[in-house]
Amino acid sequence: MVFCPNCGAENADSAKFCKNCGHVLGANRPIKDNYVNTGIDPSDRVNDNSNLNSNNNSNSKSDNKNLIIICLTIVICALLIAGAMVMFSNGNSNDDSDALSDSASLNSDSVDNASDMETSTQATQESYPTIQSGSFSTGSSASDKTYCNVYVGSEHAGEKVKISVLYSYNGYALNQGKVVPKTVSSDGYVKVASASALDYYPDDAYITLYDNDGNVLDTKEIYLNTNSGKQTF
Repeated sequence: MVFCPNCGAENADSAKFCKNCGHVLGANRPIKDNYVNTGIDPSDRVNDNSNLNSNNNSNSKSDNKNLIIICLTIVICALLIAGAMVMFSNGNSNDDSDALSDSASLNSDSVDNASDMETSTQATQESYPTIQSGSFSTGSSASDKTYCNVYVGSEHAGEKVKISVLYSYNGYALNQGKVVPKTVSSDGYVKVASASALDYYPDDAYITLYDNDGNVLDTKEIYLNTNSGKQTF
């Protein structure tokens, strides 16, 4: 039964207007009746809203967890990449340091080898006689022999050597320049005279010094004045 809200008269449930006063029925029916008529329980609506809110909260928490996991993954990857770059940089630095050290060692070895070679060369040069200085003497006329004194060093006194002196004048040879065996004197000189008198005073003398086996030790060319007397070089 439906009671008219205007006059209070009873009306059938299906009535749309009050049979007593004609007031429109149904608009002011209880909310419960409306829910019953539609087949929906208000408590069910409340439960559905609660479940919906619960699901939304669960989804929000899940999204937050996924976001945290993604952020942690990015941070870890960044740390790994940075560590790898640092290790690579340190490795290159050590390689460069080793390369510089090897280069410095190589240069040091080269300097030492050069020094040893220079010392060895000096020792070799000092181990055999060389033409260091000397003099020529000619008589009062060209018909006299010409004498040559070559200083090779007093440390070689008593050593056996060989020597040749080729004299020339104006480009023409005055003798044959034969090789003559000699012994270094106590004062370090090798003294040799021309085999015979020369036709002219020589203007050039070419000296060749050999060891006792005939190997060339040193050579020197001397330009002379074409007159008598002693000339040094």
